[in-house]
Amino acid sequence: MLDIPSIRLDIEGISTSFRIVNAKKHPLDKKAIRALAEIETHAKVREWDVDIHTEDPNEMNVLFKEFFERLSDDKNQLFLCGKLDDEVVGFLGIHRKSKRMTHIGVVGVIVHPDYWRRGLGTKLLKAGIELARNEGFIRLEADTLAKNRAMIKLAEKSGFQLEGIRKMRFDMNGEYEDEALLALLLE
Repeated sequence: MLDIPSIRLDIEGISTSFRIVNAKKHPLDKKAIRALAEIETHAKVREWDVDIHTEDPNEMNVLFKEFFERLSDDKNQLFLCGKLDDEVVGFLGIHRKSKRMTHIGVVGVIVHPDYWRRGLGTKLLKAGIELARNEGFIRLEADTLAKNRAMIKLAEKSGFQLEGIRKMRFDMNGEYEDEALLALLLE
């Protein structure tokens, strides 16, 4: 498994350490799992996250705990946690498709809104790409709202290509939104 060194960053004039933790190799504690749940259910994240299972942080915390209890034995899941000093600020998950598409990993990247546009998502995605390559994935897919320019830009600068747009894919509070389909071939 990939070992990822910490990186010194200068954020708003303060030197900090950004570390990416492979949760399969280094299990997360309760505090980190709670922080992930709070990030996932943050109001600004929910505006862009089309696959959220619940908006309740407590319910999300339970879902994350159950996920991490199974993670070490699950060959179809990868999970990286981004920590700024010791604070969880983002994460990346990759899950393997099933049946005839086991060579494909579906990627999701989420960074706490307080840390948007600071390069943390890029660092998580690049580490995730390398981990996926080492784990034998051939193709990665990242799907997002077509209006989510930040995610599309992040994916494209990491080598993903826009493959298409699905029209009226999501019902976001009564408004139908399009979905952008992006992919990266790892071979």
